[in-house]
Amino acid sequence: MKTKLYLLLFLSFFLAVSCTEDETEPGFSIDTAEDIVIASESNSQAIITFTSMREWTAKTDADWLSVSPSSGSAGAAEVTVTARSENTTGNVRTAVLTLTSGTLSREIVLRQVPTDYVLVEQSGYDVAKEGGKLEIEFLTNVPEDELKIYSTENDWLTQPVETRSATAWCIRLVVSENTDAKPRTAEIVFVKDNGSEEIVLNTVTIVQQGVSASSSTDYSQDKSVRFMQKATEGNGIPIVIMGDGFIDTEIADGTYDKVMDKALENLFSEEPVKSLRAYFNVYAVTAVSENNIFGSGYKTAFSCELEGGSSTYVEGNDEVIQAYMRCVPDIDYAKTLVVVVLNSTAYAGTTFFGYTDAAGNRIEFAIAYCPVIESLDSEYFRQVLTHEAIGHGFAKLEDEYSYSGTISLEKASQVKELQELGWAQNVDLTDEPDAVLWAQFLNDSRYAAEGLGVFEGACTFEFDVYRPSEDSMMNSNTVGFNAPSRKAIYDRIMKEGSGVTPTYEDFVAFDLQSNVQSRTVTRAATAPGRPFAHPRFTDKALDF
Repeated sequence: MKTKLYLLLFLSFFLAVSCTEDETEPGFSIDTAEDIVIASESNSQAIITFTSMREWTAKTDADWLSVSPSSGSAGAAEVTVTARSENTTGNVRTAVLTLTSGTLSREIVLRQVPTDYVLVEQSGYDVAKEGGKLEIEFLTNVPEDELKIYSTENDWLTQPVETRSATAWCIRLVVSENTDAKPRTAEIVFVKDNGSEEIVLNTVTIVQQGVSASSSTDYSQDKSVRFMQKATEGNGIPIVIMGDGFIDTEIADGTYDKVMDKALENLFSEEPVKSLRAYFNVYAVTAVSENNIFGSGYKTAFSCELEGGSSTYVEGNDEVIQAYMRCVPDIDYAKTLVVVVLNSTAYAGTTFFGYTDAAGNRIEFAIAYCPVIESLDSEYFRQVLTHEAIGHGFAKLEDEYSYSGTISLEKASQVKELQELGWAQNVDLTDEPDAVLWAQFLNDSRYAAEGLGVFEGACTFEFDVYRPSEDSMMNSNTVGFNAPSRKAIYDRIMKEGSGVTPTYEDFVAFDLQSNVQSRTVTRAATAPGRPFAHPRFTDKALDF
């Protein structure tokens, strides 16, 4: 599909006829301010024609888009932008094409629609405690008989009623009054049903405020430390667990300790940390929050924020978190994993690593955020906490899932940097079986039954980056860590816990003797189907 846009670049100049091209003053005038829409399919194109009286260049900031030609001389010109891949993200992809002539430049916004999309007017709605009517507007290209709209709460939201005009939809809801103290959350989920499966295309979050927010008055337990587990092997690798959004009454009645205890249990529920638990010292630091609600107008100890909507991104104030970590004495903070558990049932999780010491050297310190997803005993809580804290935070593994597009040059460079540090050992930028980081496993008959190979797609990208297995804890969360990931975890435990750099055969002996392979499949759970936030490489200095 091609879209033609004619851009007239009027170059005004006040020079004699004998003036050279270099002396011509550049000037742009673009008739249209509308964005260019590109079809969802791979190789979809848009053609931009213009006239310039000086030499020009064209470039884009998107790795999923190519531009040809990228430069030209004065006169009539035509630039073709081509989508390198199909847009399967479920969201519109945006790029900027910059045309430059001389010292002046103009930007043109290009948008590639997804294969199947639902575009919502806004991803989140705040509703007063009194309730009332709510309208959610969205656009979609999904046929009416294939589009399903679900509500996660039917007791205080009416059944959605939709009206449609062409591609425009409006869901009209009635929200009941909330008589509880705490706010409540519901999601409207947009799904395409193609007959064989249902694909989540977008999610809208509705938060209704409660009657009032509970506030802490007793901060006497704030920053107190509980030694949860003492290492009986090695040097004692430190893990510090703390919670955000817990008020004084929830600490006094034991809720806080129950959450910390469950987090500890979940952290050591997968191999190889399950068999190597004795190498860890684990501490809980109590954090008393003013409110037990996240969002505008409320205060929590670490100011954690959940992006909401279809996003699973979480962030907090890492300087404050570091200050609470330092309540634990006599540990190596540069090697500490901090786990922050949010007093929320939201499906979310994000890890931050890549910190440096005072000399600018990369250190192992990391912060993993995870809410108490659904409930304390939820399989989601266990799986996501393991994925974030052990996978990303402790072992510095990369994600093995993919959404769309070819891996960007920036991300590829970051992967290489991580691997130079011994991190990101579960992905590679080559598909050569004898050259990938896990080549030894592919040639080892002892791992023939594990289904290892070279599978395209990782680090959220579909192309030009590869993972060791079809599925894993770093992919869907519903199966255990694959062998290369287990080795990365084992290697760090041995190095940090015993000061020994293990060999490949050392790992295999442990892996087989401990019968780890037969215990890597986790309890099944149906994934909500939302993309998980990629770990953030912070490049910040730890506050020593």
